[in-house]
Amino acid sequence: MSYLNQALALLGPIFLIAIATEVIIGRRRGLKLYTKDQTILSAVIGFVQRPIRLLPIGLAGTAFSAAIDFRIFEMSLEQWWYIPALFLGVEFFYYWFHRASHEIRWLWANHSVHHSIEEMNILGANRLGWTEWLSNGSLTFLPLVIIGFHPAHIVMMLAINLIYQSWLHTTLIGKLGPIEGILNTPSSHRVHHASNADYLDRNHGGVLMIFDRMFGTYVAERDDEPVKFGLVRPPETKNPVKVAFHEWGNILHDLKSYSVRHWPMLLFGPPGWAPYGQGQTSAVLRAAYLANPPRPDRLPAE
Repeated sequence: MSYLNQALALLGPIFLIAIATEVIIGRRRGLKLYTKDQTILSAVIGFVQRPIRLLPIGLAGTAFSAAIDFRIFEMSLEQWWYIPALFLGVEFFYYWFHRASHEIRWLWANHSVHHSIEEMNILGANRLGWTEWLSNGSLTFLPLVIIGFHPAHIVMMLAINLIYQSWLHTTLIGKLGPIEGILNTPSSHRVHHASNADYLDRNHGGVLMIFDRMFGTYVAERDDEPVKFGLVRPPETKNPVKVAFHEWGNILHDLKSYSVRHWPMLLFGPPGWAPYGQGQTSAVLRAAYLANPPRPDRLPAE
């Protein structure tokens, strides 16, 4: 994944300018978009994550190189349809990679670090997990190599996809009219980062929302349901190391607490699952919400 790291490194100056612009505009509007604790957490976690990605560990690099020998088709950049097909292919598999990172606990252990941000700002886009080498979610993109796309091209297109998503992490930009539900927007991505029961595990696309709409995971941001950012089970710590490993710690705790026969679901089932119906998965939380939704017309009892 060295190509991805190089591409993201080039984004650094633009990323810093975007953060500065966001802060300035926020102050002019009387908004405090960055708090001390969350800013330090995002900065430290993002800073440490970069060199970890450079380490030659994990299965993805080896698997991608080996898969070249098993390509079904021979493709070339010279073919006019190659770039559009690569874009759609990366977008499709990114959707499933991202969705799986929410629905499979082994992958969620790494991805949950990104969702631990409790304020939506561009710096938060940089708060990424340290354990992709262990979760190996990027193997989701392996079929693209087998189809015939070159690994370097896949990684570069993925870098473009991730760069696009940086500007989505903000509360300064409202809904963008007719492109909502077609492209990924700040509004769509706020829903994705919400811990509200009705918003959980929605809007997984990178650049597009078309696969969310096709597979039933698209939800629009609603005025009657303000977004609450962060995790359903927040780590409740300011220590970046504990935030980076908190879900792995939760997994180890659960493995010690339950019989070995429950380990497959505790490791690879949905986050929040527990034996004997004791879990609080996204599906359970959403069902409870839908069974008794808040009534805006009902005032609290005196």
